[in-house]
Amino acid sequence: MSVMTRERLLNEADHLMRERGYSAFSYADLSKSIGITKASIHHHFPTKDVLGEQVVIQAHTDTKNRFEQIEATESTVAQMLIAYVELFIESYRTSRMPLCSALSSEMANLPPNIRIQATEYFDMQIAWLTKIVSRGVDAGELTADLSPSKMALLILNLCEGASVVSRAINKPELFNDTLEQILMIVRRK
Repeated sequence: MSVMTRERLLNEADHLMRERGYSAFSYADLSKSIGITKASIHHHFPTKDVLGEQVVIQAHTDTKNRFEQIEATESTVAQMLIAYVELFIESYRTSRMPLCSALSSEMANLPPNIRIQATEYFDMQIAWLTKIVSRGVDAGELTADLSPSKMALLILNLCEGASVVSRAINKPELFNDTLEQILMIVRRK
């Protein structure tokens, strides 16, 4: 039961961080939504910054696993990039910001341990995208005017930006536009 409670707390904290931001949720919110006492939450996570750090570590692991799944199931780099954009669409459909977006807006106010994990989470995504773009260029599937690392950063910027702007103006079709822009840029001849 203790492992299940810990997982429920991580999942709910993840949801609250993506929905409200790290600063805007408390153990009282978790207590209410999960139905356990704040003392029980402290048993699993002594402080909020420990909980927040574990949420980011779990998201990092989950995303890395999704990337491995994408590589295992998609046969072309274009399909892998489409699957990457789909991760952002999925967040939009569930009314949740991507965790990186939610954390980046508060980066200056996050505890140092969460800042470090958030930076590593961003770095992992950039490294994966760089690898995918490099693979596409090496295979002749993609032609990019930018280096793979700069292209990876551009792709991440476009997706994170679409996540923020699509919510602000209530236009989920921005993700389709973003995907078209990404594919147009990397396929430029």
